[in-house]
Amino acid sequence: MRHVFKTLLSAKNFQVLLLVAFCFCGLLRAQTGPYPNRPVTMVLPYAPGGTVDIQARLLASGLTQKLGQAVIVRNMPGATGAIATDFVAHAVPDGYTLLFASSAQTTSVPLTEKVNYKLEDLAPVSASGRGTMILAINSQVPAKNLIEFIAYGKANQGKISYGSSGTGSVGHLVGALFGARAGLEIVHIPYKGGGPVMSDLLGGQIPMLFGNSAEVMGSSKNPKLRILAVSSKERMKQLPDIPTVSEFLPNFEMTAWQGTLVPVKTPRAIIDIVSNAIQELSKDPKVIETLGGYGVDALTTTPEQMAAMIKGELPVYIEAVKAAGLTKPNN
Repeated sequence: MRHVFKTLLSAKNFQVLLLVAFCFCGLLRAQTGPYPNRPVTMVLPYAPGGTVDIQARLLASGLTQKLGQAVIVRNMPGATGAIATDFVAHAVPDGYTLLFASSAQTTSVPLTEKVNYKLEDLAPVSASGRGTMILAINSQVPAKNLIEFIAYGKANQGKISYGSSGTGSVGHLVGALFGARAGLEIVHIPYKGGGPVMSDLLGGQIPMLFGNSAEVMGSSKNPKLRILAVSSKERMKQLPDIPTVSEFLPNFEMTAWQGTLVPVKTPRAIIDIVSNAIQELSKDPKVIETLGGYGVDALTTTPEQMAAMIKGELPVYIEAVKAAGLTKPNN
């Protein structure tokens, strides 16, 4: 009887093991099937409503069509983007968690904040947009062009302030770099977002700012605003009559890209699938037109080109961080 019981128990265990093995194989097939076979999350380091958020949602919509699976945007603001970047850097490297970031997350943030990720923890996929910063002043400032403004600044050293969306933001850093190269002592005032900065500029509480193209262009016809220059290497298509800073300060260029990254151990085959889809979208005339309306130039880059772009902009960000007097905390 004992022998019969053992036999029955062994048979039952075998059936259980067989069922477990069957389920495991089914799960394995689901995980290793054609990518993607379930929804993809695109993590965004910013709050809803801003220019980068608009870009992310435009890209997610296009990728949903290209990949055949829903690409869902998840806003995860905080710590100048470090929270979202760290989340993706340590996510499962299976292509189902993407980071839609900007220059700050790979340059100024690691240089000025204590973060739990390294640039080497992320693999570039494709940069899809580049935004220019615009130098604008309140129309009451007695300067009609950049040369006059620099002269005005030198005659009022330490008395001119400029606002940005926060300490360490691109607007903060490009302003600090401009001041250093132009020989100006200008005082930075951090705000909580770009909207309040623009309001105070128009209201006369601050005399100048380097704002992102969408924010400044939205108020370009306001008589209280005067646009003096742009931070890009070439003049903006949307503002062809506005000179670049580099026309007066040689080699001045500081812009902000927007693009997609994934955990570094993500298989190259998956990276290529996403990258190719993004590159196709970036060539779409409707996407180009939509981005252009926000002052953003569409980019088409491979993973290698995006990696080179990130590496190439580090020196100017290091110079700007130094000019801003920012240092990384020790603990």
